[in-house]
Amino acid sequence: MSARAVLTLAGTLALAAAMALFVAARLEWTTAVTHFLSVPSERALASVSAQLADSALTRSLILSLTAPDPETAATAARDWKRVLASHPEVASIRSGPDQDFARAVYELYFPRRFMFQSGNPERELPERFSQAGLRRAAGELRSALSGPGGQLSKQLAPADPLQSFAALLQRFEAARTRELEVISGQFVSGKSAILFLTTEHSAFETQHQEPFGEFLERSFGELDARYRGSLELERSGVHRFAVASERRARLEMASISTLSIGGIVVLFLLIFRSLWGLAVALLPLCMGLLVATTVSMLAFGTLHVLTFVFGSTLIGVCIDYPVHYLNHYTLLGTPSGPRASLRRVLAGLLLGALTTVAGFSGLAGSNFPGVREIGVFAGVGVLAALAVTCLVIPELLPGNPRTSLAQQASARFLGRLLTGMDRQRRALLAIPLAAGVVCAVGLPRLEWQDDVFDLGAALNRDWLDEDARVRSRVSRMDAGRVVVIQGNDEEELLLRNEVVGERLEMLRSEGVLAGFSSLRTFLYSAALQERNLRALNAIPELPLRVDQVFVSAGFTPDAFVPFAEALRADPPAPLRLSELRDSPLAQLAAPFEIEVDGAPALLTFLEGVRDPTALSAALSGLQGVQYFDQQRFLADAFGRYRERSSRLIGIGVIAVLALLFLRYRRVGLVAVAALPSLLAAGTTLAVLALAGIPVSLLHLLGLLLVLGMGVDYGVFLLESRADSEQRACTFLSVTLACVSTCLAFGLLAGSSFPALAALGITTGIGVILSLVFAPTVLVLSASSGS
Repeated sequence: MSARAVLTLAGTLALAAAMALFVAARLEWTTAVTHFLSVPSERALASVSAQLADSALTRSLILSLTAPDPETAATAARDWKRVLASHPEVASIRSGPDQDFARAVYELYFPRRFMFQSGNPERELPERFSQAGLRRAAGELRSALSGPGGQLSKQLAPADPLQSFAALLQRFEAARTRELEVISGQFVSGKSAILFLTTEHSAFETQHQEPFGEFLERSFGELDARYRGSLELERSGVHRFAVASERRARLEMASISTLSIGGIVVLFLLIFRSLWGLAVALLPLCMGLLVATTVSMLAFGTLHVLTFVFGSTLIGVCIDYPVHYLNHYTLLGTPSGPRASLRRVLAGLLLGALTTVAGFSGLAGSNFPGVREIGVFAGVGVLAALAVTCLVIPELLPGNPRTSLAQQASARFLGRLLTGMDRQRRALLAIPLAAGVVCAVGLPRLEWQDDVFDLGAALNRDWLDEDARVRSRVSRMDAGRVVVIQGNDEEELLLRNEVVGERLEMLRSEGVLAGFSSLRTFLYSAALQERNLRALNAIPELPLRVDQVFVSAGFTPDAFVPFAEALRADPPAPLRLSELRDSPLAQLAAPFEIEVDGAPALLTFLEGVRDPTALSAALSGLQGVQYFDQQRFLADAFGRYRERSSRLIGIGVIAVLALLFLRYRRVGLVAVAALPSLLAAGTTLAVLALAGIPVSLLHLLGLLLVLGMGVDYGVFLLESRADSEQRACTFLSVTLACVSTCLAFGLLAGSSFPALAALGITTGIGVILSLVFAPTVLVLSASSGS
């Protein structure tokens, strides 16, 4: 190797190392759907979606221990709780009524018990504290004093004979536990003991959840052995689904990557019989990905995962350039060396790269951050690969190229195939005609799949059923269906939250939904708290009437003097959301609070929505209030993104055609270069439609890749049409590029992840069709004189 070659290689590797270090130190990923939305209202709701997907709720596990009888289940749950609490991943675990919780509620709410009597005090309190109502209250207090919590009731009764605080505490516990039975301090539902567990890390941080899941299984096995195999564990939570999906993804990607890389290495060694040739061919690809990642990070700061997934498919485009050059240099050679051979194919390489970049130009100019990222990443990567092919590779090639027998035999075979096609031009017409028929029949049947939840791996059905069973014992809220409430300040938020609660109560009575969970259970607005006080004070001589009714029911005279004094005393300040948030009871508000566009907002969780249209209509007139269905929103948003991306791809195709026309100046030659890719893309869509496969965003991105490679195939063959040897050599180049792409990404078609399978099957079908159509169109164009 010459000194110049050593310096070139050393400089390239040094640059690659510097970029790799930069990427390793600074790379930040995002999966936020907001990257693919442009309308501010869409981005705001997308942030709601993201927070729902990774909220405190997704850190929660519900564990259900079933035993032959409730008492055994409760005992086993207490034993297991002590073991689980020792694990560092367990942030908290709750198995029964929390005494600290009751104490914290007392300290914060008991002084304000009169302010939380009712959500509609003007209507409800006069009836509740009428003579008949007070007689009921006296009877309820007598029952409470003789019940399990009699000691607590005795302590509170003098200042709270109407049990305002007891009702408040019961309401809070019921909202947290769905009124589970309590046996010896343990929550129980039927024969199942319930444990509520919260992990330190998100369910999607599988590096933490995988070992914790193993600990969970192991510790339960040991517990079950102590109880002679009589226990059954069921659970509800995202954790094991996330761990199983990532584990499966790792296994699939490892096996697919091994097969594809191994296949590419074997292919290149069979054809070129040179490890150095393989390394040289892969250098532009590696540099293209590194440069694209570095530039994108500098331009955007963070990269969306989808950007890198799609950008990685550049192997199908970037490897075309060195393969095409290497074939021409080794098979056809030139006494003047590698640079002279490069000049012979340079026009094709430049045009192929520029048309690919032009195809991505529409995406790069998008006002969608995610779309723009993909366009820039792909365009920069292709140009970097081309630059390395033209500037670096010639310095690394030997002065006397050698060809393998396999390379020569393959080129001769493909040359004879082209000659045979020349002689059978009429028969070749059947290929584009068949493609036209397939498109005519298939494209009208095309269906779009915009539900992003269907792009993930299929979930274990038994686990899903188990999750539903456990959740039904403690909560029935619909996943991802909420009402979003926004306001200018906390008081406005709470006021609007109360209006929403009233509407939802009405809708529940009408059967539109089964129920809902709201912060209104735990916190009223300051205005409503003050209304409760006014309504209570407006009831004439209430302390005297309470004393009379309760004495007639058998209570001691003047036993409730503290109650009368509390009514006459100056009330405390209303409880504010900020005060609740800063108290030991912050957990009550946390599930309902989010941020939208940097401003606080509230959520109300819905249960059993039977008529989403009626629900939306009932809330539509409320300012700052919106019904949000996460699954429907993502489907609509991605549908709009797909439609807009389709138009942007159309703009890119127009740019490609314009570039081809600048080069060839003849419509016929432009058609020869562009038609194979357009036919391949259309036929691929038609084949998917005929196979009953709905087309998604990932299929669309796969088609963009097919268009880029198909134009390369057409351009390379067109540039070499004048010489039969060059044409055969080029046919070998595009065949190798097609096979390597199928090995790299066509294997993804077998993935159990629909998103990866979509990319694989689209790319695989598309590049094979491009390989068929490119020489066919070239030969047919020669017969027409194009």
